[in-house]
Amino acid sequence: MIRRDGGVCTALYSDGRRCELPGTDVDHVIPHSLGGSDLLENLQLLCPFHHRAKSSSEGGTAAALTRKSVHRKPSTHPALDD
Repeated sequence: MIRRDGGVCTALYSDGRRCELPGTDVDHVIPHSLGGSDLLENLQLLCPFHHRAKSSSEGGTAAALTRKSVHRKPSTHPALDD
């Protein structure tokens, strides 16, 4: 994987340029929490900055998938009941 990715971060900027920092962190393209595997095709090199940013956004996504929604009947004030 290091050879495949050239030892450089694989993150892309919004203008399409590739990050030029050394790829020091192994990252799961699709994280375990979202069903990803440890296969080489699902791994990439990222610099620490891009790894932290990606992991942070994925944590919120995984939490949202496990969050339960509670629907309650709207409450009314007793003085407003007919």
